[in-house]
Formats: sequence, structure tokens, C-alpha cells
Amino acid sequence: MIEKPYTYTQSNEKVIEKLIGDDTAMINHVVLAPGDALPEHYSDSNVYLVVVQGSLTIQLEDQEAHSYQASVVNIPCHIKMNISNTSKQVLEFFIVKAPHPRVYKAQTL
Repeated sequence: MIEKPYTYTQSNEKVIEKLIGDDTAMINHVVLAPGDALPEHYSDSNVYLVVVQGSLTIQLEDQEAHSYQASVVNIPCHIKMNISNTSKQVLEFFIVKAPHPRVYKAQTL
């Protein structure tokens, strides 16, 4: 078998799971129920948020919050992020960090 499948949880409840941690990319899967949020944090690599279901609300630095559906949103490194589900539907998205944060850190030292 040449390919390597990665499975992820299908749920309507809160899920945060790491799927891939290769040097070239780190991929996480997140499901947030209405009203759920991730803790405020700073991006530690080039981040791509791939919204596959619902509406992702994100506030970066001090700018106003923006919402995205069926989108890929790119966030540069070292940006303060607040990600939440302010809608009435389940939010599901993937976080792709490229390169993996450990590689990004090594490249910028």
C-alpha cells in the first residue's frame, strides 16, 4: 500500500485532535459546538484554516472579528488568534501548519 490514510473523528461535540506531525506539515482536526472556542494563542508557523462545515469566527491581533464558511484562511506566523464558533451550527475545520512549527522555529533561528 503506497498511500497512508489518516482517519479523524466525526462528531457534533468538541474535538481537537492531531492527525499529522511530519516536518513538512502539521495537521489538526477541530470540531466546535455552538459557543465553543479555542484558547487565545499565537500562530507558531504559517497557518491555514480549512473550514469544511459551519462558520469559523476569528479575531486576529486587535482587528474586528471576521467569519468564514467553506474557505481556506491563511494566518502568518506570530499573530495573536482568537478562534470561536459564534453560530448556531457545528463548526468543523482543519488546521494546517506548514512547515511543522518545530521546523519553522529551526529555520528562523
